[in-house]
Amino acid sequence: MLRFLSSLFTPTAAGDAGPDRALIDAAIERAVDGTDRRVRALGDYRQRLREPVARAVDHVIALVDSMPPPTEISAQSFGTDPRIRAFFSSVDHLHDVLGKLKDVREYRRHCTEIPADEIFGLLVMQKEERTVLGMELEGDTVRKDVVQVAVSFSHHRYIAPASSEEGARRELKKRAFDFLIERALERLARETRKRVELEHQRRLLRRKLDALRAGGWGISSALADDGHDGGGIEAAEAEIESIDAELGQVGTNALGLDQSLDCIAEVLGQPGKWLDIRPVVLRLDYRGIKLADFEPSSAGELRLTELFSATGARRIILPGRIPKGEIPDRPDVVKELSRYLG
Repeated sequence: MLRFLSSLFTPTAAGDAGPDRALIDAAIERAVDGTDRRVRALGDYRQRLREPVARAVDHVIALVDSMPPPTEISAQSFGTDPRIRAFFSSVDHLHDVLGKLKDVREYRRHCTEIPADEIFGLLVMQKEERTVLGMELEGDTVRKDVVQVAVSFSHHRYIAPASSEEGARRELKKRAFDFLIERALERLARETRKRVELEHQRRLLRRKLDALRAGGWGISSALADDGHDGGGIEAAEAEIESIDAELGQVGTNALGLDQSLDCIAEVLGQPGKWLDIRPVVLRLDYRGIKLADFEPSSAGELRLTELFSATGARRIILPGRIPKGEIPDRPDVVKELSRYLG
């Protein structure tokens, strides 16, 4: 299913001239398959999607190629790389996480090649900050109950595992392109849901307006001194008109083909909005506590990379290579149970 994406993101296809027309056409078809196939009824859909899709492909290639070389993730690097020490609380924690990585287990289970000495991929984590009370040395005095910010990393994942760096980067490009397609699909779903909600609200307001008219509010409000301001009917009519204007000319809960195609083109035409990376600098002590501004600028400095999206998602990422000897085998539950019962 992803064969054409493999061709699209190989080094030969991503040279200075960029992917050729046939590959961009294939990428367009994948975008349509992943969003709204109805737009194929529009004779010019390829022409209208060509530039946005090409922009998305170029962005994905540049984004992944800009990532730094892979870092070894192992017990040895835990002792030498401050980033690995920050990401894992101990060597035991590191091995425990590596043994539970779902993508790595699936890769090893279905790998048809001779097992490589290292598994390349992208380590993805969630950075968490919480306020704690700790101790701080001020001169020769130890201050207690000092408000501090503790930084930790959780929800470790290792995506796009492969037997080589090149293979991992190619897989990342495929996943990044599909991520953009997912955002376009979300946009379509959001627009359709909005129309459904507006239509429902319109029906409720119409019922309210009918009830107001049936109750004679339009006349009684002008004659009675009971506090009614007589604005019920006018307000309901105005809101209905507003909803009708927002629903537009289609008059149905479904998006029109042109509207749907415009949504897809808008998302894919702004790939940097939906997926990008940026540098992040953290200054932490050995406990994972943020250092104060007056500490030396080089003390505890970690230069990290953050992946972010307009959806609000943010993750710390690290291209990695895991020596296969660092990945513990999953325990054989049946064997362990038999030993326990025997």
